[in-house]
Amino acid sequence: MNHLPSHIGKYEIRSVLGSGAMATVYQAYDPVIERTLAIKVVDKARLYGAERNTILARFRIEARAAGRLQHPNIVSVYDFGEEGELVYLVMECVFGKPLTAFLSGEDFRGEPDKVCDILLQMLSALGYSHAQGVVHRDIKPANIMVSREGVIKVADFGVARIESSLLTQAGDLIGTPSYMSPEQFAGETADARADIYAAAVIFYELLTRRRPFEGNNNSVIMHRVFTETPEAPSQMNPLLSDGLDSVVMRGMAKDPGDRFQNAREFEQAIRDAMMQPLLREADPATQSRPTIAPNLLRVVRGRNGTETGGASPEPSLGTGALPLPRPVPPPQRLDRRPSILFVDDETRILTALHALFRSQYRVHTADDPRKALELVKSTPFQVVVSDQRMPHMLGVELLRQVREIAPKSVRILLTGYSDLASIVGSINQGEVWRFINKPWDSQDIQRTIAEAVAVAEETPEVPAWQMPAPPRFEESILTLDPGDELTPLLVRTFAERHWVAQARDLEEAVTLLQEREVAVLVADLDAGHQEIKSLLHLLKREYPQIVTLAVTQAVDAELLIDLINEAQVHRFVSKPFDPAQLASYVEAAMNRYHTYKATPALAKVPQQVAPPRPGPAAAVTSGLLDRLRALRARFR
Repeated sequence: MNHLPSHIGKYEIRSVLGSGAMATVYQAYDPVIERTLAIKVVDKARLYGAERNTILARFRIEARAAGRLQHPNIVSVYDFGEEGELVYLVMECVFGKPLTAFLSGEDFRGEPDKVCDILLQMLSALGYSHAQGVVHRDIKPANIMVSREGVIKVADFGVARIESSLLTQAGDLIGTPSYMSPEQFAGETADARADIYAAAVIFYELLTRRRPFEGNNNSVIMHRVFTETPEAPSQMNPLLSDGLDSVVMRGMAKDPGDRFQNAREFEQAIRDAMMQPLLREADPATQSRPTIAPNLLRVVRGRNGTETGGASPEPSLGTGALPLPRPVPPPQRLDRRPSILFVDDETRILTALHALFRSQYRVHTADDPRKALELVKSTPFQVVVSDQRMPHMLGVELLRQVREIAPKSVRILLTGYSDLASIVGSINQGEVWRFINKPWDSQDIQRTIAEAVAVAEETPEVPAWQMPAPPRFEESILTLDPGDELTPLLVRTFAERHWVAQARDLEEAVTLLQEREVAVLVADLDAGHQEIKSLLHLLKREYPQIVTLAVTQAVDAELLIDLINEAQVHRFVSKPFDPAQLASYVEAAMNRYHTYKATPALAKVPQQVAPPRPGPAAAVTSGLLDRLRALRARFR
C-alpha cells in the first residue's frame, strides 16, 4: 500500500507503525469505544501463486491463535476482517519497542535480575498459551514487545500451531533459524518445548549479548544447532556467577525430553536461581566499570522521542552479534533494600507483583503457603502479602503463623472477593495491617507497600508484654455500649484489676477519654457506624496506644475492610458474641497496650492508616480531633 488510507473497516487510520515485505501495521482508532488500536494489514494484490495461500492461511492462524488468548503478557487480538483486497487483524496497540531494540542498543549483562524479570513474564505468557493449546513456534526478540510501562508482551502468532489445526504438518520448516529447536530443523511437529528452547536462547542472548548458535547462512546455523554445545553464559560473560548456567543450558537441551517440560518448571528454576547471587564477587584489581543499562523496564521511546507501536519487524536470518569487549566485573554491593514476600498460588499474579516491585525491594515469592513459612523462618521480611484462597492453607492462617514467627513483619491480605469469614479472621487471627482487593490499582498498591515498609522499619524489636497477676492497674477499659450488652461482662471479668467505664454515646465516650487513662476501647458500632468509625480512625492515627475492639451485629464486608484499612482495630466481634471469646480479646488488647507503655518507641512509629472514605463522617473527624487534644500531654 503506497498511501495512507483514511479508514479500514470502521477503524480510523492515524499513522504507520511499521511495514515489511508482506504486511503493514497502522495505528488506528475505534470511534465507537474510543480506543487506540494497531491494525496489521496484508494486501492480497501483493501476493502471488502458492505464496498467497500460505501467507493468508498463516494470517488466519494468527487471528485464531491470538484471539483465543487473553493474558497480560500477550498482545490482545480484537477483530479480524477483509475489505476488498485487504485482510486485516485488529489488535492491542503496544507503545514500546521490540526486544531487538534493547539487544542492539543497551547492555544488560551486568543486570541478570532484570533479564530474569523479562524471562519470567515471557514464560508466564507461554505457560498460559500452551495451556490453551497454542504453541507459538517463532519466539524471538522481534516478537517480544516491551511496553513503556515495562510489561513484556508476546506478539505475532502467525506461525503458531493450534492443537485442533491441520494447517501445518510434520515436515514444515517453521521459525527463525537462530531460535529454532533441533526438532524444528528436522521438520518434526513442534510442541511447547520448542517455545521453551527459543525462550532459553533469548535468555542466553540477553545474558551474554551473543546468540548461542551463529553463522553466515541457515545451513551453518542448523549444523551448529545439531552438533555443537555453546559455552555456558558465565564463560561468555565474566560478570555472571554460574548460578544461571544450568538453567539456561537445560532450556537449550537438544533432546526435548532433557529440557524443562513446561513453562512453569522453567519459571521455578529461574526463581530458585535468583535466591543466590547472580554476579561474581568483585575483583580487587578492578579499576574501571562497564556501562550498565540504568533500568531495563524504563520508559521506552524512539530516538526521535516518538513512541513506537505494536509492529513486529520481519524475520532477520543469520544476523551476527555485536562485537563488544569483555567488561571488567563491577564491585559487588550489599543489597540493603527492604524484603517483601508475596504468596499466591497463581504464577501470573506473582509474576506481575515481582515485576512491579523488583526495582525497589528485594522481592521473594512463594506459590505454596508451606514454602512461604519456611522462607519466613530463614529470612527477615518487612512485609508479607498473602492471597486468601490457596490450596493447603488459607491466607488468614498463613498470616497468623507469620505473626508468631516474625511479629515485627507487617501483614497484608490480598484477595479477589469480599469473604466475611476471611476478613474477620484477618483481624482476629492474623492481625493484618491492610486488606487489598484484586484487581489492584498499581499506584494504590505501590503506595500501600511503601507505607507498610515504613511502619516495619520504624517498629523496634520488643518482646510482647504479658499481663501479670493482680494487683490493680491504673488504666481503664472503656465501653461505648448504649445497649448494656458489653459492660456487665467486662465488669465481672476485669473490675478487680481495672476500672471499667461505660459510655452510652459518642459525646460521653470522648469526655471519658479526656478524663482517664484508657487502655482499651470496646465500641458497639451499632450506636452509629460512621461516627464511631471516625473515632477509631482518629485514635489509631493520633494515639495508637489506645487499643480498639469493634462489636456489631451488622456484619458488612465493606465496613470490615474499612476497619482494617482506616482504623486498624485490634479485634472484631460479631453479635451475638461468645463472652469467653470477648474476654480473651480484651485481655490480648490489654497486653498490647502494655507493650506500647513499656516501650515508648513504639508510640513514635507513624501509623499509616488509610484516610476515611469521603462522606458525612469526614466532618466528624475534624471536630473529634479538637476534643481529644487533652490526651496528647498524657501520652507524651
